[in-house]
Amino acid sequence: MKAVPELVTQRYCYGDAEVFSVWLKLRTKYQNQTGESIILDKQIGKAWYSVIVARNTRNLLNGGYEYHPNIDWILTDKDPQRVKPNPNSPGSDFAVLQPGQTFEGEIDTAVVAQYENPKNFAGSIRSGVHVLQLELSAWNHPGEASEFAKSWRGVGQLVSGLIKTEPLEIRIPPNPRVEMDCK
Repeated sequence: MKAVPELVTQRYCYGDAEVFSVWLKLRTKYQNQTGESIILDKQIGKAWYSVIVARNTRNLLNGGYEYHPNIDWILTDKDPQRVKPNPNSPGSDFAVLQPGQTFEGEIDTAVVAQYENPKNFAGSIRSGVHVLQLELSAWNHPGEASEFAKSWRGVGQLVSGLIKTEPLEIRIPPNPRVEMDCK
């Protein structure tokens, strides 16, 4: 599975006197690079994901992150997006991809950046060019993915676990025009 993000929009939203949020809307193309059919949750990354930012690709690959917050996600079975799938076959919440086929989805995410300042503010990145990578949860439904993978095997192999996107270059300007009321 290859996941390639593309930047659709980037906004700058007020945080406080030292930092601001960089809101990113990403379109991600998921490609089946296996030799068999796969089953992909169309909500991949909607319920849980992790953001990683490094100064360059080499640092990213070597674990030299400048931004990798520990985000607590609380999911309940009452969440309308968390519907238990049909155990007999994947429904409309899933894409069945033949070898080479793709599926596109959108993800909204954010990173915290600091205004130009000689101080370093923990948990933020500075202006300049950075490399962003997301770790996406491929299973976003109640129940164990393995129980569905067995019963759906005739349709394809269920994608579960974490999927890392390809690195995406992002540019943070030194003092961007920041929106005071982002919605």
